[in-house]
Amino acid sequence: MKYDWILFDLDNTLMDFHEASKLSFYDLMKSHGILHGPELYPIYQQVNFLVWKDFEAGKIDAVTLRAKRFQDFYLKTKIKGMDPMESNATYLQNLIRFSTMLEGSIELLDFLKGKVKMAIITNGLREVQRPRLDALNITSYFDAIVVSDEIGWAKPQKEYFDYAMNECNQPRKEHTLVVGDSLHSDIKGGLEYGLPTCWCNLFGQEPPKDILPDQEINALHELKEIIL
Repeated sequence: MKYDWILFDLDNTLMDFHEASKLSFYDLMKSHGILHGPELYPIYQQVNFLVWKDFEAGKIDAVTLRAKRFQDFYLKTKIKGMDPMESNATYLQNLIRFSTMLEGSIELLDFLKGKVKMAIITNGLREVQRPRLDALNITSYFDAIVVSDEIGWAKPQKEYFDYAMNECNQPRKEHTLVVGDSLHSDIKGGLEYGLPTCWCNLFGQEPPKDILPDQEINALHELKEIIL
């Protein structure tokens, strides 16, 4: 199948969000004299996952998300004297500082540039997603960039994909490939919208049982053969 458009998720698909998030959290805790960040980070991850899950389901908006994840984290860990909104702002600024590309991502983008159209489709906050792309000098690779916080919808919601496809000038669905690491937001969202999907399983996740991507890769270079 020859694809005309590739819709890339950003975090843990092209960028190493796991590492950037961990370092950003550690730095936030250290700046407030809390030195056991590694022990606290799994708790933050769990809380953050649940808050983002509510956001992707449309149960809360992005403004609520910004405060709630650290508010819930501080309640759970009984940490006092920390302002949730200030913590969120510092954490987001740290994400820009600590962002790095995943192995093989730049090589893949270089290979695909000029051969297919590429877009970023990301469930992220406006303060960080475009600045991170700019900081790593990869904005120019993409013909469209759709950030959930900028449009009021999030993957896997149909309205998000409606918006993204419009930004790409309504390409034929069968020639538009969704590539992402999230089985729920990327793969399920793409499949329900009628788009072919490629699960970017770079971290050895268990194969899905109820969500079946059309393709699966375990390293980014494998995408070259699927796309071309």
